Amino acid sequence: MAVADDYFLEIESHFAMRRGTVFILSAKDWVLMKKWADDGIPLPVVIEALDTVFEKAAERKKVVNSLSYCRHAVKELWEERKELQIGASTSVPEAGSGETLARLAEAIEHVSPSIALEIRALEKEQSARTIEDRLIEIERRLIAEIPELDAIRAEVAQELAGKVDEKNRARTEEAMLLRIVREKYSLPRLSLFG
Repeated sequence: MAVADDYFLEIESHFAMRRGTVFILSAKDWVLMKKWADDGIPLPVVIEALDTVFEKAAERKKVVNSLSYCRHAVKELWEERKELQIGASTSVPEAGSGETLARLAEAIEHVSPSIALEIRALEKEQSARTIEDRLIEIERRLIAEIPELDAIRAEVAQELAGKVDEKNRARTEEAMLLRIVREKYSLPRLSLFG
């Protein structure tokens, strides 16, 4: 499923960026990411938990070699967020989602006014899960509209040439591409939980 692919790519890219190396996740890491996806843990919650783990590890001069180091932080942060933002249900409080969606739309308006309108229209939805799924799909289309996308993709491929085996190259290239495009165009990660 494409939504899950983006979810995994983002986590892998962020983990590698925090480590400061091109890093390929183990089979055990993939099982853990699949569990997070199956549990409905939003991507920004996972990313924030990873950041917390890496910051604490840096203070203690420890090295984080696997996503399993982050599993408790992800679970704890998700439990906190469910209580704070959406409770135990899948409904979004009316005021909460509208404000967040307006902020996201405003942040990407400089790149695509039509997609910004589409994001604002999501306020009618009442399911956080539905909104999150739509935002991931909208973000994919937004990235595809970037005028320099092919040139950036070529640069990423050249940078990774010979550094990553063929089996993992496409996935790693895609993860790096997303990170570079977001940074270059000042695009936020499209999520209610960001």
